[in-house]
Amino acid sequence: MSTASHPQSKRPLETTVAVSRAVREAARFDRKLVSFDAGLLAAVPVVAVLTFGIVIGKPVWGVTMGAGAMLVGIAWRVSGGRPPLALMATDAVAMAISTFVGSVTGSVTWLHIIVLCLWGLMAGLLVAVGNRGGAVGTQSIIALVVFGRFSQPAAQALGLATLVLAGGLAQVVFLSIVRWPLPLRNQRAATAAAYRGLAALAAASDEASTLPAAEAIDDAEASLASPTLFGDAALTTLRSLVNEAFRMRVQIMAVHALLRQLRAAGDEKAGAPEGPVRRALATTSSALDTAALAIQGDEDAFHRLLQRSAELNAEVKAYGGGEPGSPALHMDRRLAALAGQIRAVAALSPAAGKGGGLRTRRPYHRTNHPFDRLRTDLELIRANMSIHSPAGRHAVRLAVVIPLTALVARELPIPRSYWMVVAAATILRPEFGATFTRGAERALGTCLGVALAGAIAVTLHPAGAATIVLVGALAWAGYSLFPASFAVGFTFITALVVFLLNVISPDTLATATDRLVDTLIGGAIGLTAFALWPTWASTSAWQSLAELVGAERAYVDVVLTAAAEGHRPGDQRMRALARRARLARTTAESTVARSLSEPSTRRIDASQSQRALAAMRRLVQAAHVLRLDAQDERERRAQPGLRPLQAGIHEVLGEVEASLRARPQQEPTPHELPDVRARFEAFQRECGEDADALALLAELDEMVDAANSLAAASGLEGAGVEDSATMVP
Repeated sequence: MSTASHPQSKRPLETTVAVSRAVREAARFDRKLVSFDAGLLAAVPVVAVLTFGIVIGKPVWGVTMGAGAMLVGIAWRVSGGRPPLALMATDAVAMAISTFVGSVTGSVTWLHIIVLCLWGLMAGLLVAVGNRGGAVGTQSIIALVVFGRFSQPAAQALGLATLVLAGGLAQVVFLSIVRWPLPLRNQRAATAAAYRGLAALAAASDEASTLPAAEAIDDAEASLASPTLFGDAALTTLRSLVNEAFRMRVQIMAVHALLRQLRAAGDEKAGAPEGPVRRALATTSSALDTAALAIQGDEDAFHRLLQRSAELNAEVKAYGGGEPGSPALHMDRRLAALAGQIRAVAALSPAAGKGGGLRTRRPYHRTNHPFDRLRTDLELIRANMSIHSPAGRHAVRLAVVIPLTALVARELPIPRSYWMVVAAATILRPEFGATFTRGAERALGTCLGVALAGAIAVTLHPAGAATIVLVGALAWAGYSLFPASFAVGFTFITALVVFLLNVISPDTLATATDRLVDTLIGGAIGLTAFALWPTWASTSAWQSLAELVGAERAYVDVVLTAAAEGHRPGDQRMRALARRARLARTTAESTVARSLSEPSTRRIDASQSQRALAAMRRLVQAAHVLRLDAQDERERRAQPGLRPLQAGIHEVLGEVEASLRARPQQEPTPHELPDVRARFEAFQRECGEDADALALLAELDEMVDAANSLAAASGLEGAGVEDSATMVP
């Protein structure tokens, strides 16, 4: 066999391996994500609206409202976490609109096909905004397809849509009400969880991921920004504690970054042994764990927290300082700032643990801005309205597959063949791995669900009130298990749908069989469509890396501007830029991981992507240290000599971003980049005895090396790039 033909001969094997990997991922089950409490909360509205419809003698109403409540519950429980009320309400409204449109156009084939095309396009583009958009798009298609088979005049279609909306909003209203009697219990728990995440980060290795702590802090902030009717004085304290948590996370990251620099320089040369820093971090971790208890109302924990704060102060004082420009000087400042923040937390935590009674509660304003997020989402959708975008290609594929499957379903003599269309639409995803994983999950869940429904029907013969109880039990199990395994959760939801329909069409075994056949046929159509016109995660992986470079470039530029001008950067602005960079990194890492699970001929270059991610991690952590130094409450001189270096780093990162955005269609063209190493050395010579300028050198050196390493990893070349590329850890 010739060398030229060898790569082609490997492709079927590689594709088979990738498919096998996707199927194994579908069988994954994470017991830690099981939540029976959350499952019960999501199941209650489904049972309530179904029971209401049956009691008033309108079982069709009950089933329709139950379907709406069930689908909105799935939009929450598939991902787990706190119930996203805004997303769930949006989902309910979108399903109601889809129900009305589908029911009105269902009897006019050509018009209904056009509507299916439009809905497929919209649903495909919505994946550009992440899981939120994907959930709304998928549920809208389900409502359009299912209720499109029950064609009604406009008035009756409006009534049907109202029932779906009522069921969906029942989920939202119920989840809002159940937390009203103790409005601060969840907020305290979320804030305490954020501090426990910080404690784990402080005690962890300096190579540990900071994302778990960041996600816990984001959850705490979201709990305090949610639309609750009343609050009390403790809310202000909890918000202050969350603000401190944001700052402490960056402080701990900075300490970890400085520890790596100390090791690289050697303890003796750097003038700062690592042991005292580790002891200070251990004390910080203990203090943060104790603070979490105090936030939740443990009065004894407050006294222990004061003791831990005093211990940390003593350790920081014993640490000493360092020479100007050395990592030890930065470390001294960061540890002192961390000790000050622990003192602030000790002062705040008692008030957070003592909420007022009903008399002290009063309305308060929302702190989040939903219209800002809406504008951002619309910009993302508009940016992806291209055949070259993975979301754009996915939208076109859905717009073709959904109406074609609907036409096939109309011609086949199979009862309830609309499930075929639902299966084809919900299996398709923008990437190879996600499509085949979801296909395997739905096929496995459907087979097991049909077997479960058949066994229950043959054994118990449920009817009347027993069916309602059974629907509740299946909903509880499915919602509890969804986050742990989509396949297992879908098993119980499949059986739930069978018995929900059994209320108005008592033929359980036939219904279960129809669902199995339709799902397998629809799934096969969806997978075939993807195989004929695949999209790969490599394109979106390169784009996500470019987005990360752009986010870090904006963050670094503001930090260096503050250092050059000698002013304190605004905390809110810096937090927003840092969060943007962190979210971009999360997206990039997950997208690169999805691409690496695909066939080797289609995946992103593993070495390049990992080197780029490593360099960007070093870059942003060095920027964190400079940001914290600039935000310290002390006077500092402006450093106009820093401007050429700042401009050089900005230009290098801009070139890297443009190069990554052009991938994989266009390979990078090596060309000369600004010599940022020479500019750094020029600034170093200008420093003289200026303590403020010398304090910047260690982190600037790290940033220059990281920028050059990133350029080398991206396939670009410039002065100083080749040598620094070898230093990527």
